[in-house]
Amino acid sequence: TQWTVEADPNSSSRLGGFVPAFSFLIIAGAVIYSLLAPPLSAPSLDAHRGARAVVQGLVVEDPDVRERNIRVVVRADMVNGVIAKDRVGKILVITDRYAPIAYGDRIQVNGVLKEPEAFETDNDRTFDYPNYLRSQGISYQMSFSDVRVVEHGEGNPLVAALLSVKHSLERGFTLALPEPESTLASGILLGEKQSLGAEITDAFRRAGIVHIVVLSGYNVSVVIAAILFVALRLLPRTLALSVAGLGIVLFVTMTGASETGMRAGAMAAIVLLAKGLNRPADALRILLIVAAGMALLNPFLVLYNLSYQLSILATLGLILFSDPIAQRLRFIPETLGLRQIVAATIATQAAVAPLLVVSIGEISIASLIANPVILPLVELAMFFSFAAGALALVSVTLALPFSLVAYLLLHFIIAAGVWFGSLPAASLAIPLAWQWFALGILALLYVAAFRFATGRR
Repeated sequence: TQWTVEADPNSSSRLGGFVPAFSFLIIAGAVIYSLLAPPLSAPSLDAHRGARAVVQGLVVEDPDVRERNIRVVVRADMVNGVIAKDRVGKILVITDRYAPIAYGDRIQVNGVLKEPEAFETDNDRTFDYPNYLRSQGISYQMSFSDVRVVEHGEGNPLVAALLSVKHSLERGFTLALPEPESTLASGILLGEKQSLGAEITDAFRRAGIVHIVVLSGYNVSVVIAAILFVALRLLPRTLALSVAGLGIVLFVTMTGASETGMRAGAMAAIVLLAKGLNRPADALRILLIVAAGMALLNPFLVLYNLSYQLSILATLGLILFSDPIAQRLRFIPETLGLRQIVAATIATQAAVAPLLVVSIGEISIASLIANPVILPLVELAMFFSFAAGALALVSVTLALPFSLVAYLLLHFIIAAGVWFGSLPAASLAIPLAWQWFALGILALLYVAAFRFATGRR
C-alpha cells in the first residue's frame, strides 16, 4: 500500500527553476546566520549561571523517557520566585526516570543551572552539544534536579489529547506484548526508541537499521499510505487527500512534533498537494522546499542538527541514485521489494557516508544485508502491533491472535538486528587521524561507480 515519490524527468517542475534557486538561497542564508548569530540571551538565567536555582516553568514537549532518566524541556518564566520580565527561553531538565511529569505540567525545578558542554565521542569526534541544543532553543540544562509538579493541564488541549492517544497506544503495547518487543512496537510506530536499551540500540546502529525506530519519512509514509488506502475507497479523491493531509498533521503532533517528524510530514504533505492538483511531483523540488522551509523556521538546524543533515542527504541519495542502482541489480529478485530495498540501502548509505565519516566516525557495512532481511517485515510488524495494542486496551484476549503474530515479527527483527550488529565487521570505525584518507577512498569509489554506471572507461 506504500506510495513513493519519484522524480519525473519530463515534469515542468524539474530542478533549475526559481523555487530551487530560492531554496538554495534560504539554506545558504541559514548557514551564514548560524555562524554570525549572537549566543542565546536569557538575562534572568544568566545571573544564576553555575549556581543552584529554583526555576519554574511549563513542560512544552512530551517528556523523553530514557533507560536511566527522563529529559524534560521546560519553558521557564520564574527564577528564584521572581517572575522573569525578559524572554527566559528553554531549559533541559534531567531527573529521575519515574518522575510523574507530563506535557502541559507546570513544574518547579531545584538544581544547578549549567550551560551545556561539548564532549568527545567514542570515535574521537567532538559533539557540539551546546549548538545542538541551541537548534532546539535550549540554552541551559539542570541535571540530577529535584522536580515538583505545581499545576497540571496548562498545555495546548489538542496536543495534550493527541499525546494521550499516543500514551494509550504505548500502554496497549505493554498489555499485548512482552519486553523488549513492546518497546520496539512503540519505536516503529511512534518513534520511541530510547527505552530499547543501549545494547539493542547500539546493535541496530551497527547493523544500519536504527532508522526503523526513529520517526522518519519511512514511518510516516507507511502510516499515511494506510490512511490514504482506506480513504480513497470510502471518499471522493479530493476529500480522501484532505483526510490524509489531516492525518499527517495529527500523527506528527501525536508523536511529539520533533523536527524529524515535521520534516517527514512536510514531505508527505507536499506530495499530497501535488497529487491533489494533478501535477507531477518533482521529488528534488519537494526535498529542497522542505529543507529550505525547515531552515527558514530554524536556521540552526542546517549546521548543528545531524538528524536534519542525514535525513536530507539520505533522501537526496534515494531520489538520485536508487532507480539507477536498481537497474544494475537485475540479478536480485523483486520478490517483497528486495531489489528496491537493496538499491535504496546502497543509495542512502552512499549519500550519507562522507557525513558519517566526519561527524560520527563509523559506517555500517552490515546494513547492505540487514535492511533487505528486516525491512520487508517492518510494515507487517507495524500493522499487527497497532492492531494488538489497540485491541488490548479493550480486551487482551481479543488481541491475542494479533499479539502472537506481532510478537513473532518483532522478536525476529530484534534477534536479526542484534545478530547483524554483533558481526565482527558489522561497522567500520574510522579514527580521526584516518578521516581524510577515508574521504579520499570514498571519492575514488564514487568516481569509479559513476564511470561504471555511465559506461565510461
